[in-house]
Amino acid sequence: MTHTGRVVGAVLIALVAGGAGCGEDGTDRPTRANGGAARPSPSPAANVEDPDARARREHEAMLDRDWPLHGLVTGLQIVVRERPDPEARPIGWLRIGSRIRLRPDPVRTPTCQTGWYRIHPHGHACAGQGIAVDDEPPPADFVVRPPAREQPLPYEYWYVKEEAVPEYYTRPSRDDQRAALAFAQRLLELRRSDPTGRKAARLLAGELPGEPRPPEGVHRFLERGFFVAGAGVEVRAQRRFVRTVRGRFVKQSQLERREGSAFRGVVLGPDAAGATLPVAWAVRAARPLLRRDRADGTVRFVEDEEAEPIARLTRLETWVGTQNIGGERVHVLRDAEGRERYLRHWFVAVAERVERPREVRADERWAHVDLGSQTLVVYQGDEPVFATLVSTGLPGHETPTGLFRIRAKYIADTMGDLGADLDERYSIEDVPWTQYFSGSIALHGAFWHGGFGQPRSHGCVNLSPADAHQVFDLLAPAVPEGWLGVSAEPHSPFGRGSAVVVTP
Repeated sequence: MTHTGRVVGAVLIALVAGGAGCGEDGTDRPTRANGGAARPSPSPAANVEDPDARARREHEAMLDRDWPLHGLVTGLQIVVRERPDPEARPIGWLRIGSRIRLRPDPVRTPTCQTGWYRIHPHGHACAGQGIAVDDEPPPADFVVRPPAREQPLPYEYWYVKEEAVPEYYTRPSRDDQRAALAFAQRLLELRRSDPTGRKAARLLAGELPGEPRPPEGVHRFLERGFFVAGAGVEVRAQRRFVRTVRGRFVKQSQLERREGSAFRGVVLGPDAAGATLPVAWAVRAARPLLRRDRADGTVRFVEDEEAEPIARLTRLETWVGTQNIGGERVHVLRDAEGRERYLRHWFVAVAERVERPREVRADERWAHVDLGSQTLVVYQGDEPVFATLVSTGLPGHETPTGLFRIRAKYIADTMGDLGADLDERYSIEDVPWTQYFSGSIALHGAFWHGGFGQPRSHGCVNLSPADAHQVFDLLAPAVPEGWLGVSAEPHSPFGRGSAVVVTP
């Protein structure tokens, strides 16, 4: 039955359904000699329901009872507001393709004739801005994958490896593609002949007399070095196109897949095999050093030719501390036989314990970023629970110091600087696991480099994809299932954001 408040969006999309298991419970059962299924004798444990399964069943029952309507987000990005009013404070965001639950009886206003619906678990959204509503999950015309909430990267990421790459609204015909590439070639010619970029800008705006107008089927031309987030590859006439999470298309041969560093930090605490702070990593490749005492009382260090080189990002489990030897600060490594080797201080980063600030409650989680060591530690009150390496701001783009609180969290959010300085221009679609804590400065995943342990950013705190995902899940607030992001500003229904303490 179609709900009276149903709204059909301009573009409908569907989420990928999970695959079916093998048999009723995914197991192979033995059979009797006559072909009938054998039924093993029940054990006491067989009658005990898994707590997680029970919680999921109870949650689904609550949704069916209290949030009976189903919504499919068809707009590119929808704002969820505190009240049914376009001027009300935003409390979160929904991405095209999201499946959500809603309450019936929408509030119709002059600014939203289709009705403002209550969205689970908080807030209101106007259906007319791009939400299909029905008593059953709304059908869709084509598939868009939801973000992979349990993976290090929520989407596929692609590097633009050529200049002026067309991004199409739909998979182009060969003629459309030829026209777009011819226009791109003319765009590059004007950029080379006019360093100011004015003629190229006028060409893109369709304002240059005697020049072709921009192809209607092209949304924009991507610059080399930009990144796009993908949701699969589609084929037309033997040509492969990456479909972006925004439903547009880019020729796959003009892109290069990026998956990011596999580096992972260290889980700490009694449930982590006794791992605790301090934790040390090699941030530059090095061979351990031997100490040589000279007759005049001075000391020199030489490479231990018999020792294996230590790869960058290796956790130094034999690290025991630092010493000042002969006027030089070195890190000491001690093996099981008590033999000591050394590394110079700039080859190693160490995450060390700090005291909890008075502004942070004893029962809350918070993060400490140490700019000097390029490390991050998450604490539960006074106890560290996770430690890793980060990359913070380069000179001229320094990461601010102080005590902040997370003010907004996004599963993915686009970042870029398209200013006049071409050497500094960048655009990265859907940066994963983004947590803003000071203006545009955020903790987030970085799949485009692996230089953790050394400054690399424009001010943000870069983490490996897996570490950014871990920290995103550890810090408050949580992002509900089906949502792209939430606000953690004061009085947010999602609660106060975790503290982020940044020290020199």
